[in-house]
Amino acid sequence: MVKQLSSKQFNSLQQKIGAERKNTNVLYVQLNETVGAGLEYYTDTGTFDLDILELPLGDSSKCLARYSHSYPPCLVPTVIRLLRQYVEAHGGNFEHVREYEANSNKGFADYFQDKTSIPYADLVDYEPR
Repeated sequence: MVKQLSSKQFNSLQQKIGAERKNTNVLYVQLNETVGAGLEYYTDTGTFDLDILELPLGDSSKCLARYSHSYPPCLVPTVIRLLRQYVEAHGGNFEHVREYEANSNKGFADYFQDKTSIPYADLVDYEPR
C-alpha cells in the first residue's frame, strides 16, 4: 500500500500531468484530438488506475482498456508521457490504437514494461482486490 496523497499533492500531480478533475478522485488528460486518459485515484491503496478513452472525455463507455489499479502516484507522470508516445507510435488516434491492440494482442501494459523495464506483473500481482 502507498501512502495516501494529501490534497495539495493531488493538485500538484493534476497540474504536472495537465489533467482536468472530473470529481474528487478522477482525472482526465487529453492526449490528442481523439484519445484521452482517465485516471481514478483509490484512496484506500493510494494508487491510480488508467483507462484509455475516446474523446470526448467523460464518456467512459468509449473506453479502450482498463490498465492496472496499482500505479503509484510517483509513476503517473511517466505513465502519461509513455501513453502519449504509445498512442503516437500506434497510429495517433483512438481507432488505430484499438485496431493495434485487437490485432497484436498487445497493449499499453507491454509498452510500459518495454520502456521502463518494470515488469507489469509486479503492478498487477499485488493489485488490491
